[in-house]
Amino acid sequence: MLTTGCSTGLLNQKAEDGEDLHWRIVTHQVPGTSRYDSTIPLFVETVAEETDGKFIIEPFGGGTLFPITETYDNVSTGTVQGAAIFSGYWTNKDPVFNLASIPGDPLQSADEHYLRSEAVEPIFASAYEGAGIKYLGAFDYGPSEIFMTTSKIETLGDFAGLSLRATGVAGLYFDQLGANSISIAGPELYTAMQLGTVDGAEFNDYLVNSEMGLHEVTDYLIEPVLHTGPVSDKDLIFNEEAWDSLPETYKDAIRTAQEATKRASAGDYAESNEEAKKIWDDAGVETVVLPDAEADEARRIAYEWLGEFAHENNRTLEYVKKYIAVLRELGYVEEADTIEAEMKKAE
Repeated sequence: MLTTGCSTGLLNQKAEDGEDLHWRIVTHQVPGTSRYDSTIPLFVETVAEETDGKFIIEPFGGGTLFPITETYDNVSTGTVQGAAIFSGYWTNKDPVFNLASIPGDPLQSADEHYLRSEAVEPIFASAYEGAGIKYLGAFDYGPSEIFMTTSKIETLGDFAGLSLRATGVAGLYFDQLGANSISIAGPELYTAMQLGTVDGAEFNDYLVNSEMGLHEVTDYLIEPVLHTGPVSDKDLIFNEEAWDSLPETYKDAIRTAQEATKRASAGDYAESNEEAKKIWDDAGVETVVLPDAEADEARRIAYEWLGEFAHENNRTLEYVKKYIAVLRELGYVEEADTIEAEMKKAE
């Protein structure tokens, strides 16, 4: 039997300050890669330090306990207490989770991403709440993903008929460009590209993808990356009853650890990612830069889609409005105006 890890084994009993607790947390990232190693161990170690070793959270990498896509339900039922996971996996739960990443997103830096993340945090929190899941917001910073292909793409017309690994809104967007999106778990991507099961993928950054060996099965990098800017690689969620059972000191320890991972991922990790570009150059992977006219048309298609998708439900509408406000605050006025115009057109 899988237990909750509280000393009583019951989610609805209160833990006491200073009580020994052993919880479990899962993630979609793979141990041995930087997006796991630079954040997950830091998080659990910080929680332990903040509670004098009383509160131990045991981490499990992607797919270890159950398929990644079943994480939402396993946190909801309390099979595990928590997860540091990409919210875009739950698009079948609420349309707003499609907006965990945004096509045509112009944001560039960690600071810009965290500003957006804080602005939309209440919206995601309300979507999780109905399932008994406590949403604590961004866990860490993920630099812009890279778009890897085995087929050369020089115009938007070259997307036609390609099979691309994509999840959530990325799949919807690439379908708009004429490609066929396929859902493939990250650990299976190397083999899929090697065997030609997919022609390309927008996945993690230079660093993690090189650690997974993907530079060995990639011929081209396509820029600009048309789908997404910086994102929360992982959001922090907990079973709501388990969270409510914690004393405030333990909740504070989790929040402190969360801030530590956010800072770490926006600092040394981001720098290491930039340095990893050389690995792809040395492997002979060619970078193809789309002409400005093609990139502009791709963004137009993205904003048209976003303007229409905003009307899926009240949460998506509120999310896009918040996003537009953040864009204006950060100086992306033209992008904000375009998305807003597309929203009004779709009313």
